[in-house]
Amino acid sequence: MLLMRQFPSITFEVVENGSLEDLLDTVRGHKFSVTSKCVVFSATIIEKNYYGDSSSDRDNNWSEITTDRSEMSQKTRSTETVIAKNAVEVLLKSPMLSDLSKWSHWDIRFAPFLGPLISWLLNDVNTKELLCLVTRDGKVIRIDHSATLDSFLEAAVQGSSFQTAVHLLSLISLVGGEKYVPLSLLKCHACHAFEVMFRNSLEDIEVSDDGNALHQSVEALSKTKIVTEISTAKMKSEFSKHIHKVSKVASILSRFVLNCLGNLPAEFHSFASDVLLSGMQSVFKDAASAILCECSNMEQRLMLHEVGLSLGISEWINDYHALISNNTSDLCCARVSCLKDAKTDVNTSLKHGQETLDKSPIPEANMGTSLVASQLIEGFTEITQTVDTEKSEDESNTGCLGNSFKHGEDMDAALVIESIRRDEFGLDSSLSDIDSCMLKKQHARLGRALHCLSQELYSQDSHFILELVQNADDNNYPENVEPTLTFILRDSGIVVLNNERGFSAQNMRALCDVGNSTKKGSNAGYIGKKGIGFKSVFRVTDAPEIHSNGFHVKFDISEGQIGFVLPTVVPPCDIGLLRRMTSTDTDSYDDNPWNTCILLPFRSHVSEGMAMNSVLTMFSDLHPSLLLFLHHLKCIKLRNLLNDTLMVMKKEILGDGIIKVSHGKEKMAWFVVSQKLQTNSIRFDVQTTEISMAFTLQESDNDYIPCLDQQPVFAFLPLRTYGLKFILQGDFVLPSSREEVDGDSPWNQWLLSEYPNLFVRAQREFCELPCFRNEPGKGLSAFMSFVPLVGEVHGFFSSLPRLIISKLRMMNCLLVEGDNNGWAPPCKVLRGWTEQVRNLIPDNMLLEHLGLRYLEKNIVLSNALASALGIEEFGPNILVRVLSSLYHAKSGLILMDMSWLASCLNTLYVTMFNSSGSMSINFEIKEDIQKILQKTPFIPLSDGTYSSVNEGTIWLQSNNLNTGFDGEHKIEAFPNICAKLRTVSPSLFSASSGTPSLSVSFLDNVTQLLQSIGVQQLSVHDVVKLHILPALSDETMANQNKMLMIEYVCFVMLHLNSTCSDCFIEREHIISELRCNSLLLTNCGFKCPAEVPIHFCTGFGNPVTPKMLADGVNMRWHEVDTSYLSHPVNESVLSALMKWREFFEKIGITDFAQIVQVDKSVVDICDATFKQVMWDRGLISAESIVKDWESPEIAQLVSLLSKSGNLENCKYLLEILDTLWDACYSNKTTGYFYFKSIGDGLPFKSTFICSLCDIQWVVSTMDDQLHYPKDLFYDCETVRMILGDFAPYAVPKVKSERLVKDFGFKTRVTLGDILDILKAWRKSSETPFKASITQMTKLYAFVWNEMASSKQKTMEDLTSGPFIFIPYSSVYDHDDAVCGTFVYPNEVYWHDSIDSVKQMKEFHPQCSSSYSPINKSLCNIYPSLRGFFVDECRVQEAPPLCCYIQILLQLSTVTLPSQAADKIFRVFVKWADGLKSGLLSVEDVTYLKECLSKLEFSVLPTVQDKWVSLHPSFGLVCWCDDKKLKKEFKHLDNLDFLYFGELTEDDKEMVQEKISILMKNLGIPAISEVVTREPIYYGLADCSSKKSLINWTLPYAQRYIHKFHSNKYDQLKQSGFDIFNHLKVIVVEKLFYRNVIKTCGSVSKKRVECSCLLQGNILYTIQESDYHSLFMELSNLLVDGTSELHLANFLHMITTMAESGSSEEQIEFFILNSQKVSKLPDEEPVWVLSSVSSLVEADKLNPSDHVPSANEQIFPRRKTGVCPNWPPADWKTAPDFNYARANGFKTKPAQISSFSEGKKDDNSESIISPPVCAEQESVTVDWTIKEDPPASSAALVLHENENLEDQSYHAIPDPVSLDEAMDESLDEAHLSSPVFGKRDRLQTGTFDAAQAKVTGRLGEFLACKYFVNKVGKTAVRWVNEVNETGLPYDLVIGEDNNKEFIEVKATRSPRKDWFNISMREWQFANDRGESFSIAFVAIMGNNVARITIFKDPVKLCQLGELQLAVMMPRQQKQFSVVS
Repeated sequence: MLLMRQFPSITFEVVENGSLEDLLDTVRGHKFSVTSKCVVFSATIIEKNYYGDSSSDRDNNWSEITTDRSEMSQKTRSTETVIAKNAVEVLLKSPMLSDLSKWSHWDIRFAPFLGPLISWLLNDVNTKELLCLVTRDGKVIRIDHSATLDSFLEAAVQGSSFQTAVHLLSLISLVGGEKYVPLSLLKCHACHAFEVMFRNSLEDIEVSDDGNALHQSVEALSKTKIVTEISTAKMKSEFSKHIHKVSKVASILSRFVLNCLGNLPAEFHSFASDVLLSGMQSVFKDAASAILCECSNMEQRLMLHEVGLSLGISEWINDYHALISNNTSDLCCARVSCLKDAKTDVNTSLKHGQETLDKSPIPEANMGTSLVASQLIEGFTEITQTVDTEKSEDESNTGCLGNSFKHGEDMDAALVIESIRRDEFGLDSSLSDIDSCMLKKQHARLGRALHCLSQELYSQDSHFILELVQNADDNNYPENVEPTLTFILRDSGIVVLNNERGFSAQNMRALCDVGNSTKKGSNAGYIGKKGIGFKSVFRVTDAPEIHSNGFHVKFDISEGQIGFVLPTVVPPCDIGLLRRMTSTDTDSYDDNPWNTCILLPFRSHVSEGMAMNSVLTMFSDLHPSLLLFLHHLKCIKLRNLLNDTLMVMKKEILGDGIIKVSHGKEKMAWFVVSQKLQTNSIRFDVQTTEISMAFTLQESDNDYIPCLDQQPVFAFLPLRTYGLKFILQGDFVLPSSREEVDGDSPWNQWLLSEYPNLFVRAQREFCELPCFRNEPGKGLSAFMSFVPLVGEVHGFFSSLPRLIISKLRMMNCLLVEGDNNGWAPPCKVLRGWTEQVRNLIPDNMLLEHLGLRYLEKNIVLSNALASALGIEEFGPNILVRVLSSLYHAKSGLILMDMSWLASCLNTLYVTMFNSSGSMSINFEIKEDIQKILQKTPFIPLSDGTYSSVNEGTIWLQSNNLNTGFDGEHKIEAFPNICAKLRTVSPSLFSASSGTPSLSVSFLDNVTQLLQSIGVQQLSVHDVVKLHILPALSDETMANQNKMLMIEYVCFVMLHLNSTCSDCFIEREHIISELRCNSLLLTNCGFKCPAEVPIHFCTGFGNPVTPKMLADGVNMRWHEVDTSYLSHPVNESVLSALMKWREFFEKIGITDFAQIVQVDKSVVDICDATFKQVMWDRGLISAESIVKDWESPEIAQLVSLLSKSGNLENCKYLLEILDTLWDACYSNKTTGYFYFKSIGDGLPFKSTFICSLCDIQWVVSTMDDQLHYPKDLFYDCETVRMILGDFAPYAVPKVKSERLVKDFGFKTRVTLGDILDILKAWRKSSETPFKASITQMTKLYAFVWNEMASSKQKTMEDLTSGPFIFIPYSSVYDHDDAVCGTFVYPNEVYWHDSIDSVKQMKEFHPQCSSSYSPINKSLCNIYPSLRGFFVDECRVQEAPPLCCYIQILLQLSTVTLPSQAADKIFRVFVKWADGLKSGLLSVEDVTYLKECLSKLEFSVLPTVQDKWVSLHPSFGLVCWCDDKKLKKEFKHLDNLDFLYFGELTEDDKEMVQEKISILMKNLGIPAISEVVTREPIYYGLADCSSKKSLINWTLPYAQRYIHKFHSNKYDQLKQSGFDIFNHLKVIVVEKLFYRNVIKTCGSVSKKRVECSCLLQGNILYTIQESDYHSLFMELSNLLVDGTSELHLANFLHMITTMAESGSSEEQIEFFILNSQKVSKLPDEEPVWVLSSVSSLVEADKLNPSDHVPSANEQIFPRRKTGVCPNWPPADWKTAPDFNYARANGFKTKPAQISSFSEGKKDDNSESIISPPVCAEQESVTVDWTIKEDPPASSAALVLHENENLEDQSYHAIPDPVSLDEAMDESLDEAHLSSPVFGKRDRLQTGTFDAAQAKVTGRLGEFLACKYFVNKVGKTAVRWVNEVNETGLPYDLVIGEDNNKEFIEVKATRSPRKDWFNISMREWQFANDRGESFSIAFVAIMGNNVARITIFKDPVKLCQLGELQLAVMMPRQQKQFSVVS
């Protein structure tokens, strides 16, 4: 508040935790702001608070002022055109001290347009004639801007109380406050004025009389000498009359004071009373009592009381106490009594004065002294006496001086000295001793006094130097000399020479006295006041000498202090010698007449070092500026003999006020102005005085520039600096120290008030200097830099800056632009303008509309000075005022074109904001400007009119019109809203854009300016904020335009869901407005959410469907109407429903009911409530207040739902309550009793919570009944870890812990609860039971712990049914809930030795394929409960063996075979051991075999990392007992091998010994059992010998089988030994075999040559076969298809014995004794073969029994490293192979054919198919172009002759013969081993190039047609369509990176299965890989062709699907072989 009073023009905002930095920022923002200088706030100029009024009143007043400045009137403007110029004219006509608001009727006439008066005056008015004061009570009164001290004196002398008040108040305001008012001068003027008014009043009273007597009496009273002839009696009579008249005068003066105070604001009463009362007391001592007596009403008395309390005036304070001591009813009487008392006091005083006059004698000489005793006219007497006495003294002194001068000229100097010593000091030889002694004492006393005075007055040693300079300037000089003062500094002392006229006798007499100076006109008396200036030399000397005009004296204090004034004659000094000392070698002889010489011999200690330095310092203080204000002296010299230097300072007057002072070679220029003043009555001893100012200048290029260093104030000599940049010289009254101006001196205060006038005159004279005549602006700038600013000057002169600036503000002191360079006052000048501004606002426009002129452009003023002067700074306010004036002018804006308006707005924006967009002016000014613009209708609208923002929202068209919407939404989608908007005329911007000189940012500036004053960007956000929100609360509009109201809400919703950045700040405000004021359409009409609870309907996605519940119970339920969803804009809104819901939720729309607080009395509380808290109703006071919570909606709904039993609705209700509980309901479950005697309330359950807890409505998880909340469990961790999911939990599960507590849900479990729940669990068979292992563990542990006291009963309850929980799936985390079942103790076991469950946990956390437990090993499930399950519940330690099948099944569902293989192996080992030991029974084996045969029991791991079973769908599954066979068949798709992991040697042995037996029992075959060898033979031979051999050995074999394989023998016997009836022995020339698995149709690609082979019942052999091999094959026949080595060895040995010649007996002996083979029983028939098969029978054999398959190659085994694709795999195309069969398998000699042979037809018999062992895949031929699957075997013929690559179109020569022959020239010794004697040849017929070209061309055509039909014409390109390109491909399919290259091979032979391919083609195929294919086209008759595609032929060759052949030419080259 203090800051607000000190700076009323600044709006301060009180901020919590505000920092000093914030305050400084605020002040800094206003530092250079130019505001009006016509307003002064009284709070800023009152020095102290005299008044005791409440601060609240003042605060309110300031608050109102601040509010006025910030709030513009919004009234409708009057039809009368009123502008600011009219307002100024009206205010200038107002009387002084009038209330301007009332005078001008401001609120009615001007406020609607200009705003509040104070705000307008501060910001817009800067008129020098108008000065206003804002008082404490908020009034704006006019004061006089021209008031001065003289005008105050003049008004007071004239006795005008009103004018006196005006000038006094104006003067206080002008000087800057009471602190700066020259109070002493004011009081002096007041005294003078009251003296005049006293005399005038007396004269007016005496008008009716002749006046002679009183006139004589007055003259008698006023004169010092009274005629002694007047008798005492006559004087008494005259005095009695005079007392009566003076009493009337006192009344007149008192009324003057009261009226003067009454005209002033209350805050100035104390100051004015202090001034006026001091003046009245000068003529009337009891002025205070007299004023009190003249009070005519209570208001005046109270005013005096307030002033008395403030100033301490006892009379007024006593009257205040007397007033308050009386009763209120006696106030009137008290007032009369007090006034009577005051008058009595006055009368008593008058009588006392008369009595004194009567009793006292009146001597002639002391009448004036006697009159002083009279209190009544004491003051008057003093005045008259003082005036007359001083006059007499002046006359007397003048007479004495005149006589002195007249006689001094003739008097001898020695006689004068003698006269002085005798007459003044009594030094006469004739005195007696007593008189001499007394005289000496008096001299000593006088000397001591003079010494003390001199020591105290001069604190600086240099003072005596300045005194001597002053004395020299006061001297008289001859006309023909240059007044010079010379100082000579010697070791012995100082010599002072002066060329004045010399001392006179009067001067000498004055020197010998104190206070008797002879200086003329004591106004110049720097030392005249004390008369001891010369006495200062005694600081350095004890005996100064003076030699002048014959006077040669000294004043010696060495013998006594009387020497200060007692002269002593001394001999003359040598002036000539001293004159020579002043000259130097360069000086001419000094002819100055040194008429006066003063010798100052140093004291003894002065010549010492430190003292001498002090003396030198004295002389250094002689600054050249001393000469500026000396009237006579023009030269000062200092001759220093100590260092032989001479310093000369001279003054040169150049004219025009310029004075140059030289100091040696240095020169300084000064501009000096002076003014003589009439002293009036301030000092009666001085008539005139002179004041001066000196401005320091520096010469620069014939020019002067100001020197702004601080300069001292002079009182003829420099005093000290006060902060002024120029020198002030004046005859200031100084205190004794002479170092400071006496601030309390009225004289000094008067002199100070005269300097502003002199400063203003100096300005004009300075600008008229010759150097500035051509550039007056430059001169003015230079001079104005001297203007002091407030705060720069301190001390006594601190008010001078304000006085000077006030004077300048009223003067035409500034140059303006124009032809004449005229002058104008600061308030009429505009600075800071640019040429652009001047072009925009020409001179005539600026003058016409604002009365301003442009400041001359060369004038440079500081911002602070310009602000202080009140110079208008160009800124936004100027442009705003121009716009406002143009608007008020007739057709003003209309006449200005749009381009001007746009330029004006652009400039306005630029001046308001800097380049960065931040404000360049302070916020308060910006706000005021914006408010003015808001009410000024300068904005052109689209309809051609001009309007203001205050008349309604105006919108600005923008390209970003729809930025407030997301997606494709446009504001045009809301036609009803668009029709309501007013927009700015586009011509404003089109005119701007047409100006090429304008910058790009021009339009942006105009736009941003319009936006800153409230013109909206027509953005969606502003439409919402400024247009829609106010309209949504309009009930009238809601009733009239339903669609518009709906569209408004749609608009707001869509905007709030956009990415509008403004919404991040104002979203909450918009939502608050919608919630509190908007009207929404509901099913019951338009309703406000703040008044009626509104809910969502199902159309808005309400999940609870509250409307349905409410309708069911007949409850009124307000729901938002779905019309909002039907608005067309929703069609383009994504997730419109969700966004609508979010929007409505924010404005208070809810899904459910509300709850309210109600106040009740104790009577309204039911007894149940008291029982809850265990209170006695009688103890509760009936006056207690009860605050309760109720929800009628919820209570009614719960009640009816409970009756209806609707479970789903009850669940919904609990879910809603849970969701909202913590936020909405938890703090409403408790009500409170509030007692008067207890501060805090006593809690109880609120009605709201009771309505929920005391009724059955909560759904349970265990049944379909409704329950009390307290009967159900809360689904929490404490309960769930024991009971799990299947427990009577409240449904749904609530999340709010506070709701659980408030509802009373159970959160702890007991043993009884568990036993009951277990029974419930057993009964719940509809859904699978689900629980976590952790939970069940805790449950069983809880039961185990709790059953200690009742173990038997508990176990009975437990074992009454299944109670052990087993999960269906493996459990990775025991905390996870899994499905499972309850089993009896005998259904589970404790430990699984193979740790299968652990394995499952490692690889898979959970798995469940059926509702059967996978893990019945309790140690893995409940590891900590072994004692409970095993000891208490009798659970088995380990599982049965057959149960492992289930374990394997579980394992297979969660792990990979490779991960579980070792576990499977261990299970098989257990089964094998069990099988061996008998633990695994036959039934168990059968069970396992059945399980493994089922599809779902895929528990067998395979090498392919698959789980399989023995089900046929998995193919053949076997275990490996032959690695070679496994390797050979491991790649077959329908064959897989069991995998038991990486087995050790012991494990492998275990497989052969143990597991093989188990495998056989389980039906899992070994690979050797399923693989059969398929024979391939060539040529038949005689088999009789082989058959005879076998027939001979069969009986021995029979004996062996009978002995060692009795079971097998029994089987053979049961079959009747039928195998021997079918056994055939066939001998062939060449025998091969390949392995075949017939069950899966798999054939090995590998062919092995052998000597013997048993195939079914046929035993193939060659003649060369050895016996052992033959018998091994025979053992296969006899022993279940497996080779029996012992049997073969047995037969081999006896056969060898027979061939070696052993007898039958020997053989028998060997058999019986060595081999332990007994003879057959006699009853056993001997085995024998049937007859030998003939060749014919062999020919009748089914080819499939002995012919190799089509996939088998016929070539011998290749060496390691040979390419597997070579030789060709397809034996069918091998040449000459068919010959063997066609010719009875006889060999054919090799044939070599030439390429030149004629070609054969494809059907030629010469092409013979080789023998096959499976039917060749038939090829279906369609009579269309059809793709055939790639042949399983084909040959690619790679020509060694590179010339073959030149074949055009790569056609395949037709026909082609493929011959294969067997080379029979084999060495007989090598028949049993592979041989390389075979030679296969590929032969072609004669090559026909023409036919090949035709065939190739046709093939490419057909292939192209085929692919076009398949993928489209655009995707196929035939590269050879026009001509042959030579590329390694013919067709390209696809584009870019997805190209496929096709090479076409064509043939006319449908049986041909090979084709040629060039090396280039093969290389390209290898490079392209899968992007290369071969299209094999077979052209057939009847325009039919078939096509086969080979994709990636290189890969096909690697896989064996194609074979690659190399064809050699017929004439082979001979190659040398190097070994």
